[in-house]
Amino acid sequence: MNTNGGIAAAASSENPEFVGHVRLYIAGATPNSLRAQQSLREAMSEMQGAAAWLDIEVIDVFKGPKRAIADGILVTPTLVAQYSGKRVMMVGDLRDATALRSILDACAGASQNAGAIAVHPSSEARS
Repeated sequence: MNTNGGIAAAASSENPEFVGHVRLYIAGATPNSLRAQQSLREAMSEMQGAAAWLDIEVIDVFKGPKRAIADGILVTPTLVAQYSGKRVMMVGDLRDATALRSILDACAGASQNAGAIAVHPSSEARS
């Protein structure tokens, strides 16, 4: 379980059979970054079982600027979802719950349809 930024992840990015990767780039404890993390936590809690198909990672650009540059992140907060060869980005505090949920559902659905193996939060830990 990735508890980076207080958001739990269900699977490891090291799992080669896992397809749905979601990264949230934040800038420290700024108000928009905190709101984005809260919005993502709420969306994940509403997804219940589908969340087991997503690998969520929170990256603070102050601590990992090279990751942000490599991913083409110019502003924060930015959510980047990668699945089925697609890359979808959502910029801002993720307050638009419908758009956020649509991205997360598509990412989880692509993982399920690709035959990925879901790893439940209690079965893996990473920091």
